[in-house]
Amino acid sequence: MKEQVMEQFFKLPDSDDLNLYDNNPPPLDQQFGIRPLGTLKTLSSHDIASSIVGIGMETLDRDTYDPAPLYDPLCAAGCKWVRLQTGWIKCEKTAGVYDFAWLDAIVDNLLRRGIQPWFSAGFGHPIHTPVPAYEEQFRQSRNFPANGMVRGYVGEVPFYHGPRAMAAWKNYLAAMAEHFAGRVRHYEIWNEPDLHVFWRHLGRPVYADLKEELRRIRIAEDYVDFVKESAEALRKTLSQVKVVATFSQPVSDHVRVAGIKRLADWVDVISYHNYANTPEVENCDKVAFFRSHLAVPGKTTEFWQGEAGRATRPHHGGCYITSEYVQAKYILRRLLCDFQTGMKVSSIFTASDLHSYYPDGTDQEFGIFKTEPVRPKLGFFAFQAMATLLAEAEPTSRMMISGNLINGNMAGSRLNYQFNSVAFLRHEVPMFALYLPENIEISVPPI
Repeated sequence: MKEQVMEQFFKLPDSDDLNLYDNNPPPLDQQFGIRPLGTLKTLSSHDIASSIVGIGMETLDRDTYDPAPLYDPLCAAGCKWVRLQTGWIKCEKTAGVYDFAWLDAIVDNLLRRGIQPWFSAGFGHPIHTPVPAYEEQFRQSRNFPANGMVRGYVGEVPFYHGPRAMAAWKNYLAAMAEHFAGRVRHYEIWNEPDLHVFWRHLGRPVYADLKEELRRIRIAEDYVDFVKESAEALRKTLSQVKVVATFSQPVSDHVRVAGIKRLADWVDVISYHNYANTPEVENCDKVAFFRSHLAVPGKTTEFWQGEAGRATRPHHGGCYITSEYVQAKYILRRLLCDFQTGMKVSSIFTASDLHSYYPDGTDQEFGIFKTEPVRPKLGFFAFQAMATLLAEAEPTSRMMISGNLINGNMAGSRLNYQFNSVAFLRHEVPMFALYLPENIEISVPPI
Protein backbone atom coordinates (compact mmCIF):
# COMPACT_ATOMS: atom_id res chain seq x y z
CA MET A 1 0.00 0.00 0.00
CA LYS A 2 2.83 2.40 0.93
CA GLU A 3 4.52 1.72 -2.43
CA GLN A 4 1.28 2.56 -4.29
CA VAL A 5 0.91 5.83 -2.39
CA MET A 6 4.54 6.81 -3.09
CA GLU A 7 4.18 5.89 -6.78
CA GLN A 8 1.16 8.17 -7.09
CA PHE A 9 2.97 10.89 -5.11
CA PHE A 10 5.89 10.89 -7.54
CA LYS A 11 3.79 10.85 -10.70
CA LEU A 12 4.87 13.63 -13.07
CA PRO A 13 1.97 16.07 -13.65
CA ASP A 14 0.23 16.32 -17.01
CA SER A 15 2.15 18.70 -19.27
CA ASP A 16 -0.96 20.55 -20.46
CA ASP A 17 -1.78 21.80 -16.96
CA LEU A 18 -1.73 25.59 -17.45
CA ASN A 19 -1.44 26.17 -13.71
CA LEU A 20 2.03 24.62 -13.91
CA TYR A 21 3.28 26.10 -17.17
CA ASP A 22 1.55 29.50 -17.31
CA ASN A 23 2.87 31.50 -20.29
CA ASN A 24 5.36 28.87 -21.39
CA PRO A 25 4.84 26.27 -24.08
CA PRO A 26 4.72 22.71 -22.75
CA PRO A 27 7.88 20.61 -22.46
CA LEU A 28 9.60 18.67 -25.21
CA ASP A 29 7.21 15.73 -25.23
CA GLN A 30 4.59 18.05 -26.75
CA GLN A 31 6.81 19.74 -29.36
CA PHE A 32 8.04 18.83 -32.82
CA GLY A 33 7.00 15.21 -32.50
CA ILE A 34 9.74 14.58 -29.92
CA ARG A 35 9.09 11.61 -27.66
CA PRO A 36 11.23 10.52 -24.71
CA LEU A 37 13.32 7.39 -25.26
CA GLY A 38 12.77 6.35 -21.67
CA THR A 39 12.69 7.44 -18.07
CA LEU A 40 15.80 8.19 -16.04
CA LYS A 41 16.36 5.61 -13.34
CA THR A 42 16.92 7.85 -10.36
CA LEU A 43 19.06 7.21 -7.30
CA SER A 44 18.14 7.71 -3.66
CA SER A 45 20.34 9.44 -1.12
CA HIS A 46 21.44 6.02 0.14
CA ASP A 47 22.72 5.14 -3.36
CA ILE A 48 24.91 8.25 -3.75
CA ALA A 49 28.33 8.45 -2.09
CA SER A 50 28.99 12.12 -2.87
CA SER A 51 27.26 14.99 -4.62
CA ILE A 52 26.97 18.77 -4.52
CA VAL A 53 23.16 18.59 -4.67
CA GLY A 54 21.42 19.96 -1.60
CA ILE A 55 18.34 21.84 -0.52
CA GLY A 56 17.31 24.15 2.28
CA MET A 57 14.77 23.39 4.97
CA GLU A 58 15.00 26.96 6.19
CA THR A 59 12.65 28.77 8.61
CA LEU A 60 11.61 25.71 10.63
CA ASP A 61 12.70 27.78 13.62
CA ARG A 62 9.62 29.90 12.79
CA ASP A 63 7.23 26.95 12.39
CA THR A 64 6.46 27.70 8.75
CA TYR A 65 5.68 24.08 7.78
CA ASP A 66 5.82 20.46 8.94
CA PRO A 67 9.01 18.77 7.67
CA ALA A 68 7.90 15.19 8.43
CA PRO A 69 6.15 14.48 5.08
CA LEU A 70 9.28 15.55 3.15
CA TYR A 71 11.93 13.24 4.61
CA ASP A 72 11.18 10.20 2.43
CA PRO A 73 10.66 12.20 -0.79
CA LEU A 74 13.95 14.06 -0.33
CA CYS A 75 15.71 10.74 0.19
CA ALA A 76 14.07 9.36 -2.96
CA ALA A 77 15.23 12.49 -4.81
CA GLY A 78 18.89 11.79 -4.06
CA CYS A 79 19.41 14.89 -1.92
CA LYS A 80 22.73 14.76 -0.04
CA TRP A 81 22.76 18.04 1.91
CA VAL A 82 20.13 20.00 3.86
CA ARG A 83 20.61 23.47 5.31
CA LEU A 84 18.83 24.06 8.63
CA GLN A 85 18.39 27.32 10.52
CA THR A 86 18.95 26.67 14.21
CA GLY A 87 16.65 29.21 15.84
CA TRP A 88 18.30 30.51 19.02
CA ILE A 89 14.90 31.77 20.15
CA LYS A 90 13.46 28.24 19.89
CA CYS A 91 16.35 26.43 21.61
CA GLU A 92 16.72 28.57 24.76
CA LYS A 93 13.32 29.34 26.27
CA THR A 94 14.91 29.93 29.68
CA ALA A 95 18.25 31.71 29.97
CA GLY A 96 21.08 29.18 29.99
CA VAL A 97 18.78 26.16 29.52
CA TYR A 98 18.94 24.57 26.07
CA ASP A 99 16.37 22.24 24.52
CA PHE A 100 17.35 20.94 21.08
CA ALA A 101 14.64 18.26 20.86
CA TRP A 102 12.88 19.88 17.88
CA LEU A 103 16.18 20.10 15.99
CA ASP A 104 17.19 16.57 17.05
CA ALA A 105 14.12 15.14 15.34
CA ILE A 106 14.95 16.83 12.03
CA VAL A 107 18.67 16.01 12.11
CA ASP A 108 18.13 12.35 13.00
CA ASN A 109 15.44 11.86 10.35
CA LEU A 110 17.75 13.27 7.68
CA LEU A 111 20.78 11.25 8.77
CA ARG A 112 18.77 8.01 8.73
CA ARG A 113 18.00 8.70 5.09
CA GLY A 114 21.57 9.36 3.98
CA ILE A 115 21.24 13.16 4.00
CA GLN A 116 23.80 15.34 5.79
CA PRO A 117 22.39 18.39 7.60
CA TRP A 118 24.40 21.57 8.04
CA PHE A 119 23.49 24.43 10.34
CA SER A 120 22.93 28.11 9.72
CA ALA A 121 23.18 29.56 13.23
CA GLY A 122 20.95 32.51 14.14
CA PHE A 123 19.13 34.72 14.96
CA GLY A 124 18.38 37.07 17.87
CA HIS A 125 16.79 36.29 21.23
CA PRO A 126 14.22 38.18 23.36
CA ILE A 127 16.19 37.58 26.57
CA HIS A 128 19.65 38.44 25.27
CA THR A 129 18.93 40.81 22.35
CA PRO A 130 15.55 42.33 23.29
CA VAL A 131 13.62 44.46 20.81
CA PRO A 132 10.73 46.32 22.50
CA ALA A 133 8.71 46.61 19.29
CA TYR A 134 8.95 42.85 18.74
CA GLU A 135 7.90 42.09 22.30
CA GLU A 136 4.79 44.17 21.84
CA GLN A 137 3.87 42.11 18.77
CA PHE A 138 4.38 38.91 20.76
CA ARG A 139 2.05 40.18 23.49
CA GLN A 140 -0.64 41.24 21.05
CA SER A 141 -0.55 37.92 19.14
CA ARG A 142 -0.40 35.53 22.10
CA ASN A 143 3.22 34.65 21.33
CA PHE A 144 2.78 33.85 17.62
CA PRO A 145 3.18 37.01 15.52
CA ALA A 146 1.98 36.78 11.93
CA ASN A 147 5.21 38.52 10.93
CA GLY A 148 7.63 35.63 10.40
CA MET A 149 10.63 37.94 10.78
CA VAL A 150 9.51 39.03 14.24
CA ARG A 151 8.58 35.46 15.19
CA GLY A 152 12.18 34.35 14.72
CA TYR A 153 13.89 37.56 15.87
CA VAL A 154 15.35 37.44 12.38
CA GLY A 155 18.48 39.50 11.81
CA GLU A 156 18.85 40.81 15.37
CA VAL A 157 22.63 40.57 15.85
CA PRO A 158 24.03 39.96 19.37
CA PHE A 159 27.25 41.73 18.33
CA TYR A 160 25.55 45.13 18.85
CA HIS A 161 23.95 44.25 22.21
CA GLY A 162 27.18 44.22 24.18
CA PRO A 163 29.44 41.67 25.91
CA ARG A 164 26.67 39.89 27.84
CA ALA A 165 24.71 39.23 24.67
CA MET A 166 27.82 37.97 22.89
CA ALA A 167 28.66 35.71 25.83
CA ALA A 168 25.14 34.25 25.67
CA TRP A 169 25.47 33.77 21.90
CA LYS A 170 28.79 31.96 22.27
CA ASN A 171 27.39 29.78 25.05
CA TYR A 172 24.53 28.83 22.73
CA LEU A 173 26.93 27.92 19.92
CA ALA A 174 29.08 25.86 22.29
CA ALA A 175 26.06 23.99 23.69
CA MET A 176 24.82 23.25 20.19
CA ALA A 177 28.22 22.04 18.96
CA GLU A 178 28.55 19.73 21.96
CA HIS A 179 25.02 18.39 21.60
CA PHE A 180 25.30 17.62 17.88
CA ALA A 181 28.90 16.35 17.90
CA GLY A 182 29.21 13.40 15.54
CA ARG A 183 26.04 14.38 13.68
CA VAL A 184 26.54 17.93 12.39
CA ARG A 185 29.93 19.33 11.49
CA HIS A 186 29.28 22.50 9.44
CA TYR A 187 28.13 25.68 11.20
CA GLU A 188 27.29 28.75 9.14
CA ILE A 189 27.58 32.00 11.07
CA TRP A 190 24.41 33.97 10.39
CA ASN A 191 22.47 34.40 7.16
CA GLU A 192 23.09 37.11 4.55
CA PRO A 193 24.76 39.66 6.86
CA ASP A 194 25.16 42.02 3.91
CA LEU A 195 21.38 42.60 3.63
CA HIS A 196 19.45 45.11 5.77
CA VAL A 197 16.74 42.65 6.72
CA PHE A 198 19.19 40.11 8.18
CA TRP A 199 21.66 42.46 9.92
CA ARG A 200 19.84 44.62 12.46
CA HIS A 201 19.99 46.27 15.84
CA LEU A 202 16.78 46.95 17.77
CA GLY A 203 14.81 45.89 14.72
CA ARG A 204 16.39 48.52 12.45
CA PRO A 205 19.21 48.46 9.87
CA VAL A 206 22.67 48.96 11.34
CA TYR A 207 24.54 52.23 10.61
CA ALA A 208 21.51 53.67 8.82
CA ASP A 209 22.85 57.20 9.36
CA LEU A 210 26.01 56.55 7.33
CA LYS A 211 26.47 56.89 3.59
CA GLU A 212 25.85 53.59 1.87
CA GLU A 213 29.47 52.94 0.86
CA LEU A 214 30.78 53.52 4.38
CA ARG A 215 27.89 51.55 5.88
CA ARG A 216 28.81 48.51 3.78
CA ILE A 217 32.45 48.73 4.85
CA ARG A 218 31.57 48.96 8.55
CA ILE A 219 29.16 46.03 8.38
CA ALA A 220 31.67 43.84 6.55
CA GLU A 221 34.31 44.63 9.18
CA ASP A 222 31.85 43.86 11.98
CA TYR A 223 30.83 40.60 10.36
CA VAL A 224 34.42 39.37 10.24
CA ASP A 225 34.83 40.18 13.95
CA PHE A 226 31.53 38.44 14.71
CA VAL A 227 32.63 35.35 12.78
CA LYS A 228 35.99 35.32 14.55
CA GLU A 229 34.40 35.29 18.02
CA SER A 230 31.79 32.72 16.97
CA ALA A 231 34.38 30.42 15.38
CA GLU A 232 36.54 30.49 18.50
CA ALA A 233 33.56 29.46 20.65
CA LEU A 234 32.71 26.59 18.33
CA ARG A 235 36.26 25.27 18.04
CA LYS A 236 36.84 25.31 21.80
CA THR A 237 33.97 22.85 22.07
CA LEU A 238 34.35 20.84 18.87
CA SER A 239 37.82 20.80 17.35
CA GLN A 240 36.68 19.15 14.12
CA VAL A 241 33.97 21.73 13.45
CA LYS A 242 33.82 23.36 10.00
CA VAL A 243 32.92 27.04 10.20
CA VAL A 244 31.03 28.61 7.27
CA ALA A 245 30.86 32.33 6.44
CA THR A 246 28.21 33.64 4.08
CA PHE A 247 27.24 36.46 1.71
CA SER A 248 24.05 37.21 -0.19
CA GLN A 249 25.91 37.60 -3.50
CA PRO A 250 29.36 36.85 -4.89
CA VAL A 251 30.29 40.39 -6.01
CA SER A 252 30.02 43.27 -3.53
CA ASP A 253 31.92 45.67 -1.32
CA HIS A 254 31.18 43.32 1.58
CA VAL A 255 33.13 40.55 -0.15
CA ARG A 256 36.03 42.87 -0.99
CA VAL A 257 36.31 44.27 2.55
CA ALA A 258 35.95 40.83 4.16
CA GLY A 259 38.85 39.69 2.01
CA ILE A 260 40.98 42.59 3.19
CA LYS A 261 40.11 41.61 6.78
CA ARG A 262 41.18 38.01 5.98
CA LEU A 263 37.85 36.38 6.77
CA ALA A 264 39.18 33.06 5.45
CA ASP A 265 41.64 32.85 8.35
CA TRP A 266 38.71 32.03 10.63
CA VAL A 267 36.56 29.76 8.48
CA ASP A 268 36.74 26.56 6.47
CA VAL A 269 33.96 27.28 3.98
CA ILE A 270 32.69 30.50 2.39
CA SER A 271 29.23 30.46 0.92
CA TYR A 272 27.42 32.85 -1.38
CA HIS A 273 23.81 33.03 -2.53
CA ASN A 274 22.91 33.54 -6.17
CA TYR A 275 19.37 34.30 -7.31
CA ALA A 276 20.43 35.61 -10.73
CA ASN A 277 17.49 35.41 -13.13
CA THR A 278 19.69 33.88 -15.81
CA PRO A 279 22.14 31.66 -13.90
CA GLU A 280 24.82 31.64 -16.60
CA VAL A 281 25.23 35.43 -16.93
CA GLU A 282 28.72 36.34 -15.69
CA ASN A 283 28.61 33.23 -13.51
CA CYS A 284 32.24 32.18 -13.98
CA ASP A 285 33.49 35.77 -13.65
CA LYS A 286 31.49 36.36 -10.46
CA VAL A 287 32.79 33.18 -8.86
CA ALA A 288 36.34 34.11 -9.88
CA PHE A 289 35.89 37.52 -8.19
CA PHE A 290 34.54 35.83 -5.07
CA ARG A 291 37.42 33.36 -4.84
CA SER A 292 40.16 35.85 -5.64
CA HIS A 293 39.10 38.31 -2.93
CA LEU A 294 38.45 35.77 -0.19
CA ALA A 295 40.99 32.98 -0.70
CA VAL A 296 44.07 33.16 1.56
CA PRO A 297 47.38 31.84 0.14
CA GLY A 298 48.47 28.60 1.78
CA LYS A 299 45.04 27.85 3.25
CA THR A 300 42.47 25.49 1.77
CA THR A 301 39.02 27.06 1.68
CA GLU A 302 35.93 25.41 0.22
CA PHE A 303 33.38 27.48 -1.66
CA TRP A 304 29.66 26.69 -1.61
CA GLN A 305 26.55 28.09 -3.22
CA GLY A 306 24.37 28.14 -0.11
CA GLU A 307 20.97 29.42 -1.24
CA ALA A 308 19.29 30.05 -4.59
CA GLY A 309 15.79 29.44 -5.83
CA ARG A 310 12.77 30.57 -7.73
CA ALA A 311 9.20 31.23 -6.64
CA THR A 312 6.27 29.58 -8.40
CA ARG A 313 3.93 32.47 -7.60
CA PRO A 314 4.52 36.25 -7.48
CA HIS A 315 6.25 37.32 -4.28
CA HIS A 316 7.55 40.37 -2.46
CA GLY A 317 10.95 40.33 -4.17
CA GLY A 318 9.73 41.47 -7.57
CA CYS A 319 7.25 40.88 -10.39
CA TYR A 320 8.49 37.95 -12.43
CA ILE A 321 6.82 35.43 -14.68
CA THR A 322 6.33 32.61 -12.22
CA SER A 323 5.35 29.00 -12.79
CA GLU A 324 6.43 25.53 -11.79
CA TYR A 325 8.01 25.12 -15.23
CA VAL A 326 10.17 28.23 -14.79
CA GLN A 327 11.25 27.00 -11.36
CA ALA A 328 12.19 23.58 -12.77
CA LYS A 329 14.36 25.16 -15.48
CA TYR A 330 16.01 27.39 -12.90
CA ILE A 331 16.93 24.44 -10.67
CA LEU A 332 18.48 22.50 -13.55
CA ARG A 333 20.63 25.41 -14.63
CA ARG A 334 21.59 26.63 -11.16
CA LEU A 335 22.91 23.19 -10.21
CA LEU A 336 24.80 22.93 -13.49
CA CYS A 337 26.38 26.37 -13.09
CA ASP A 338 27.50 25.60 -9.55
CA PHE A 339 28.86 22.23 -10.60
CA GLN A 340 30.76 23.86 -13.47
CA THR A 341 32.43 26.43 -11.19
CA GLY A 342 33.55 23.85 -8.64
CA MET A 343 31.15 24.53 -5.79
CA LYS A 344 31.34 21.71 -3.24
CA VAL A 345 27.67 22.19 -2.30
CA SER A 346 24.80 23.79 -4.18
CA SER A 347 21.73 24.35 -2.02
CA ILE A 348 18.38 25.08 -3.64
CA PHE A 349 15.95 27.34 -1.79
CA THR A 350 13.78 25.67 -0.56
CA ALA A 351 12.11 22.34 0.26
CA SER A 352 8.59 23.56 1.04
CA ASP A 353 6.38 26.57 0.56
CA LEU A 354 6.45 28.63 3.76
CA HIS A 355 3.38 29.66 5.74
CA SER A 356 3.20 33.15 7.24
CA TYR A 357 6.72 34.05 6.19
CA TYR A 358 6.61 37.71 5.14
CA PRO A 359 6.16 40.71 7.48
CA ASP A 360 2.51 41.02 6.44
CA GLY A 361 1.85 37.36 7.29
CA THR A 362 1.60 36.12 3.70
CA ASP A 363 3.12 32.87 2.44
CA GLN A 364 6.22 32.32 0.35
CA GLU A 365 6.17 29.84 -2.56
CA PHE A 366 9.80 29.00 -3.34
CA GLY A 367 9.40 25.37 -2.27
CA ILE A 368 9.75 22.34 -4.53
CA PHE A 369 6.80 20.98 -2.55
CA LYS A 370 3.34 22.42 -2.17
CA THR A 371 1.56 22.11 1.16
CA GLU A 372 -2.00 21.29 2.19
CA PRO A 373 -1.93 18.77 0.67
CA VAL A 374 1.76 18.04 0.24
CA ARG A 375 2.70 17.34 -3.38
CA PRO A 376 5.86 17.72 -5.45
CA LYS A 377 6.10 20.55 -7.97
CA LEU A 378 7.82 20.15 -11.32
CA GLY A 379 10.95 21.50 -9.64
CA PHE A 380 11.12 18.38 -7.51
CA PHE A 381 11.53 16.21 -10.60
CA ALA A 382 14.21 18.53 -12.00
CA PHE A 383 16.03 18.36 -8.67
CA GLN A 384 15.73 14.55 -8.59
CA ALA A 385 17.09 14.16 -12.11
CA MET A 386 20.09 16.40 -11.46
CA ALA A 387 20.86 14.61 -8.20
CA THR A 388 21.18 11.37 -10.16
CA LEU A 389 23.11 12.83 -13.10
CA LEU A 390 25.62 14.65 -10.88
CA ALA A 391 26.09 11.81 -8.40
CA GLU A 392 29.83 11.19 -7.95
CA ALA A 393 30.47 13.29 -11.06
CA GLU A 394 33.45 15.52 -11.80
CA PRO A 395 33.61 18.50 -14.16
CA THR A 396 36.23 18.22 -16.87
CA SER A 397 37.85 20.60 -19.34
CA ARG A 398 39.20 17.75 -21.48
CA MET A 399 35.96 17.53 -23.46
CA MET A 400 33.66 20.05 -25.06
CA ILE A 401 30.91 20.43 -27.62
CA SER A 402 31.41 23.15 -30.20
CA GLY A 403 29.20 24.14 -33.07
CA ASN A 404 26.83 26.65 -34.65
CA LEU A 405 23.07 26.57 -34.74
CA ILE A 406 23.04 29.00 -37.67
CA ASN A 407 25.15 29.85 -40.68
CA GLY A 408 28.37 31.38 -39.39
CA ASN A 409 28.27 34.01 -42.16
CA MET A 410 24.84 35.35 -41.18
CA ALA A 411 24.91 39.16 -40.96
CA GLY A 412 22.88 39.59 -37.78
CA SER A 413 22.73 38.96 -34.07
CA ARG A 414 23.82 35.53 -32.92
CA LEU A 415 22.94 35.98 -29.24
CA ASN A 416 19.68 34.06 -29.53
CA TYR A 417 21.53 31.07 -31.00
CA GLN A 418 24.41 30.62 -28.55
CA PHE A 419 24.14 27.33 -26.71
CA ASN A 420 25.75 26.50 -23.39
CA SER A 421 27.49 23.20 -22.70
CA VAL A 422 28.83 21.58 -19.54
CA ALA A 423 31.10 18.54 -19.77
CA PHE A 424 31.59 16.11 -16.92
CA LEU A 425 32.65 12.57 -16.12
CA ARG A 426 30.54 10.17 -14.12
CA HIS A 427 32.41 6.99 -13.23
CA GLU A 428 34.69 7.78 -16.21
CA VAL A 429 31.67 7.95 -18.55
CA PRO A 430 31.66 11.24 -20.54
CA MET A 431 28.45 13.27 -20.25
CA PHE A 432 27.31 16.63 -21.58
CA ALA A 433 24.59 19.12 -20.76
CA LEU A 434 23.57 21.21 -23.77
CA TYR A 435 20.97 23.98 -23.76
CA LEU A 436 20.15 27.57 -24.75
CA PRO A 437 20.95 29.93 -21.84
CA GLU A 438 17.91 32.11 -22.44
CA ASN A 439 16.16 34.05 -19.67
CA ILE A 440 14.38 31.27 -17.78
CA GLU A 441 11.07 33.12 -18.08
CA ILE A 442 11.17 32.60 -21.84
CA SER A 443 10.78 29.20 -23.43
CA VAL A 444 12.55 28.60 -26.73
CA PRO A 445 12.49 25.69 -29.16
CA PRO A 446 14.87 22.88 -28.20
CA ILE A 447 18.23 22.43 -29.91
